[in-house]
Formats: sequence, C-alpha cells, structure tokens
Amino acid sequence: MSFDIFFQTSRLSDQTEEAVNPFTGEVMQKPVGESLSSADRDALRELLTSHGATLPLDSNCYQFDFSDGSGFELFMDHLDSDADVSGGMAALRELTTEILNVLYALAEAGNMVMLPAMEETRPLVTSREVADRVASRWPDVLVLTSAEELGAFLQQGFAGWEAYRDRVTGED
Repeated sequence: MSFDIFFQTSRLSDQTEEAVNPFTGEVMQKPVGESLSSADRDALRELLTSHGATLPLDSNCYQFDFSDGSGFELFMDHLDSDADVSGGMAALRELTTEILNVLYALAEAGNMVMLPAMEETRPLVTSREVADRVASRWPDVLVLTSAEELGAFLQQGFAGWEAYRDRVTGED
C-alpha cells in the first residue's frame, strides 16, 4: 500500500484517437503523441544515476534508497530506451526531506506535472513555463518553487493516507 504521485509529461498534444475506456466500455477520445522530449529523458536518466536509483532486471521500477533510511519506488516504462514515455508513478510510504527533494527534482528535470492521488488535490508543476504549457488541460495548476512547498501541499493528503493505511492494516 502506498501514497501515489503520478507524473505526466507537460508536452501535451492536440491530437486524439478513439479508444475504448477499459472501465466503462465507452468509446472516447484519448490524447496521442504526448511524450517526454529527448532532453527531458536525458535529464531524468542523469537524475536517477546521480541519486543511485537502481533498476532491477526486467522491471520498470527504479528504487531510491536514502541515507536517512527512507526511500520510494518510481515506476516509469521505457526510460532506458527511445520508446515514448508519457509519465510515471512514485509510490511512497513516508514523506521525508530527501524524498521531497527528489520528487521535486524529478518533476523539474522531466518538465512533468505531478498529480498526487489525494483528496482536494491540484496538478503541481515547478515552473511558470510548464504551468502555461498545461493550462488548457489543467487550468487549476499550482506552481511550486521548492521541495518545501511540495511537502506543505502534500502533508494533509499524506496524513489522510497514513490514517487510512493504519485503519485497514489494523495498526491504529
């Protein structure tokens, strides 16, 4: 069980194609052609390497382990190839300064939007440029200028997730 933050490229496309919603069976229009740029991908690879993120064989899960004992997983398909990458997901079980610093750096390096899975959330970005790029899809986007601001925004949702986790696991 984890507190999840989804990452989505800010390089949005106006192109769509018909697809079937796997949950409702309804035909819908889905965006196509949305992918990280080569520069975004290179910056993310460099960030992963500089933080010692490990990638087990045959996996799309990068493991981050920090000196304070904290860590998280980042799921991102095809980052190590030239295939299209539209985003990923961070699975957290704790919220520490080191984790927040890396989450913020991931969004910044990849020019990505962060979409925390929590109540009363908003799309989060690290620059006005990215906010302007995604405003047509997410008009309520919030620009954060630091990992500290990210932590302050996530704190209430994370506390709610912890209470839920403790309740369902019987640890409350």
